[in-house]
Parts: sequence; C-alpha cells; structure tokens
Amino acid sequence: MISLKFAKVGNCNSRSNDTASLNTSLTIGPRIGLDFGHLLKSALAGGISCAFSAFLMHPVDTVKTQVQASTTLSFLEILSKIPESGARGLYKGSIPAVVGQFASHGLRTSIYEASKLALPRFAPALLDIQVQSTASFLGAVLGTTLRIPCEVLKQRLQANLFDNIVKATVVTWYQDGLKGLFRGTGVTLLREVPFYVAGMGLYSESKKLVERQLGRELEPWEAIAVGALSGGFTAVLTTPFDVIKTRMMTAPQGVDLSMWMAAYSILTHEGPLAFYKGVVPRFFWTAPLGALNLAGYEILQKVLITPLDQSVHSD
Repeated sequence: MISLKFAKVGNCNSRSNDTASLNTSLTIGPRIGLDFGHLLKSALAGGISCAFSAFLMHPVDTVKTQVQASTTLSFLEILSKIPESGARGLYKGSIPAVVGQFASHGLRTSIYEASKLALPRFAPALLDIQVQSTASFLGAVLGTTLRIPCEVLKQRLQANLFDNIVKATVVTWYQDGLKGLFRGTGVTLLREVPFYVAGMGLYSESKKLVERQLGRELEPWEAIAVGALSGGFTAVLTTPFDVIKTRMMTAPQGVDLSMWMAAYSILTHEGPLAFYKGVVPRFFWTAPLGALNLAGYEILQKVLITPLDQSVHSD
C-alpha cells in the first residue's frame, strides 16, 4: 500500500494559524513514513559535500588519471610535467567532475537515507551493519550509474584526449553513441560499490568504537579524521578496479575494450604491480574525499536538518 499524507503544520511563531505549510510524507505499507523534506536535505548535504571535495581535490585526481592512463610514463615523470600544463591543465575535466559528483551523491545519499528507514520495517531482524551495508549498496549502484557519462568525459579531458567538454561530448557521441558515454560501467560499479559499502560500514563502526573508548561523541574534526582513514583504506583496496576503469574510459575512439581485455593487457604487458598504478595519489585524493563524503556529509546533514526538527518540536 502506498499513500500520500498531507498535514498542516502551524507557524513556529504560533500567534496566528493563518500561515500554514504542507508537510508531505510518503507512507509505504502500514507504518513506514518517508519525509521528503528530510530526504531532500540529505540529498543536498551529500551533493554539496561531494561536489566541494571533488573540486578541491581535482588536481590530485588529474595526476592519478594520467599515471593510470599512461603505459610508459612513471609517477615522477608525470609530476615533472605539471609546470607545463599549469593550473588550467590540472583542472581539466573539473566541470563534469563536479556536476557528476553533485548529482550522483545527491541521489546516493537520499537512497541511502530512505533505505535505512525502510529496511528495518521490512526486515526487523537485520543488524545495524547489515542495514547500513544494504542501504549503501542500493545508493551506490543508482548514484554511480547516474555519474558514468560525466566520469567518461572527465577522464578523457584529464588524459588530454580532448581540449574541451563540448568536443569530448560530441566526438564520443558521434563515434560510439550512448554506449561510449557509459563505457566502463561494470568495472566502475565494481570499484564504487565495495568502496561505499565497505567505506560507510568501516566509518560507522570505527566511529562507534572510538566513541565507546572515549565515552563521548566525537568532535567534528575527530569524525573527519576517522572518515579520512576509512576512505583512504578502502581506496587502496579498490585501486585495481580504478586502473582498469581508467584504461577503458581513455581507450582510443572506436576501440571496444572490455574489462577482461583491459585487465589481461595490463597483466601481460606491465605486470601485476601495474594494477596499483596511481595508488599514492589515489590515497591522498580519496582520504580527504572520505573525510568530506562520510564525516562531512554527516556534519552538513545535521546543520541542514536539525534546526528544522528543533523548530517543529518546540512548537
């Protein structure tokens, strides 16, 4: 059963009831209420925190992409070329990166929050870690799929295959069609889903462990530190998928490179260690992202949601 409930909520000043607002919620089944306002604020918190962190750390991501895309240049050789490209070169692809992160993580966090509310009602026996993992899985799959076209354009710009986003979009569409914009979807999901499921679970459980040891809630900077370590650790574990994804997305136009073909080529021509190319910049790129995406999202969510909740309860 799905029904919409509309209720009038009085003005917080309470002098007059002439001004009223509509509080819309979605009821699924007998007792599950999803507050659209809460989900919207969660989406904004997730989108803003991730878009900001993506822009801030984009130069590191560009270096990582160039290291992974190259079969000849080393990490130090890539670094030595930075003065030639300057800030403009380091920020190539930042527009699709920011747009993709905002849309993707806005959707991911809203699905995550909705799933956390719904799952315990449908399956009360689930443990907290199981609820969080399942919610993270659902959010990561849907959010990542939405971001794939932006990720393809971003990496092609970062690898200097195109000069601007318009040319990258037109040429990719003309030569490969819609399939070209979704190249590497499978391996990207193999990277993102474990990253967010393990990362969110590791962050949540680590935070609880530290809070039990300290006997208090963590300060914002402490939560950010836990988020950074959780994000950096899971980034290292998922680096092989990141390398394969980069090779697929930066392959020449018209070349139909599958995940298995890319993995086999890397293994036979460069050796197993090549699957960890760019692991250093990936760690230093993802640790701040983890801090902002995990802890930063949680902090921003409290800022956006708590004042409204307090005003409603005090009425």
